[in-house]
Amino acid sequence: MAEFADTRAATVRLNRGGMAEQVMADLTDQILQGTLARGIKLPSERELAQRYQVSGPTIREAIRGLAAVNLVEVRHGAGMYVTAAVDGLFTLATSALIQLEKIELLNILDILEPLHVKAAMLACKHATTKELLALSSALETLERDAKVADIAAELRVFLGLMADASHNVLIATLCKFLVGLLIEVAQEESGGMIKNWHKVGGKLRLDRRKLVEALQARDVAQATTMAVKYHRHTKTLVGDLLAAGNNKAAASMQRAFKRMRRASA
Repeated sequence: MAEFADTRAATVRLNRGGMAEQVMADLTDQILQGTLARGIKLPSERELAQRYQVSGPTIREAIRGLAAVNLVEVRHGAGMYVTAAVDGLFTLATSALIQLEKIELLNILDILEPLHVKAAMLACKHATTKELLALSSALETLERDAKVADIAAELRVFLGLMADASHNVLIATLCKFLVGLLIEVAQEESGGMIKNWHKVGGKLRLDRRKLVEALQARDVAQATTMAVKYHRHTKTLVGDLLAAGNNKAAASMQRAFKRMRRASA
């Protein structure tokens, strides 16, 4: 297990006022800069208090703040560890942005289309043979599933693998977040009924298969065409599903965000 190794001064001088916020900001900077790498065990509360010349409650408040944004995890009986969970950080920030700006689900689909098109283009160039095989296997599993929960989970896996195959962390993270949101809402709007879910997912089966075939052939032009076709079909089908849901999409999105934030915490 990696241990904390601080090469800076033994103590840090803080300004008066907002001590916990200053401790949190200093530790955040070190985590984001990589000085405190993922997996490192932080010093004890007492050691941190001595280092920053503050009280134990101040350190606990700072650590709670870091844990709330998924930078640190407190493991009872084992200590405090740097996690820097990217998915959790991204979910917290992006869900807040979407909710504050009241961005609608169909607008999110507009964003997702060019992202997945770019991901498909990059996957044609950078995906490994192992990644393409995993994508094909995920597609086979997805097409065999008969339960809504299973289809939703496998669709998330399939689209996540395609995003990861781009080898672009920013695109992959954003794609996976938006896909997760879309699936959560679509699953709720379908009422958990397989016949309703198939109105969205079943009609996209051929598009997905042709997209995988294009990726396996490393055919950038065909992969781009199929990615566009897939997402335009998705938008039409999801739009129809939402239109039949009595304008409850906003409430569904709110509940989806809560579930996603709990899952990433």
